[in-house]
Amino acid sequence: MADVRIEHSFECDEDTFWKEIFFGEEFNRRMYLERLKFKQWEVTELRETESSIQRTVTVTPKVDDLPSAVKSLIGDSLAYREEGSFDKNLKRYTLTVVPSVMADKISVTGQTWVTPLGPSKCRRIFEAHVIVKVFGIGSIIEKKLIADLQLSYNAGATFTAEYLKERK
Repeated sequence: MADVRIEHSFECDEDTFWKEIFFGEEFNRRMYLERLKFKQWEVTELRETESSIQRTVTVTPKVDDLPSAVKSLIGDSLAYREEGSFDKNLKRYTLTVVPSVMADKISVTGQTWVTPLGPSKCRRIFEAHVIVKVFGIGSIIEKKLIADLQLSYNAGATFTAEYLKERK
């Protein structure tokens, strides 16, 4: 079991973050496909009610540097489905990741929320909980997943800052 907390500050208010960044179609397409070079990032389901937004995203990240023990289990590629729910009242996004392989052995859950830091600045906080139940190498896979999350979120934060400057 491994946990991670990743925080970044952005030059926008909370509503802009959720509407134009987190749920923004252009932003996400550019960040995941162009910047992060994911093979696939696609919203496959989106339902909105008065109190929530339910979203399912199908993702195929690039995975160039898998440890050999991990590669022997999952092969050369990994895809996953992110099933998320945004609570409009709490302004909190809760997600579950369903991997394309070993879904019964890998559990990734998390939450994202934003804390205002003034009229046009906010801090995004992401916390994830990762459990991999594979005898002998579970902790190796957990560390790799956490490291990949940190790299992706850091690269995404850099892109977010650039995107926000660009749209001003």
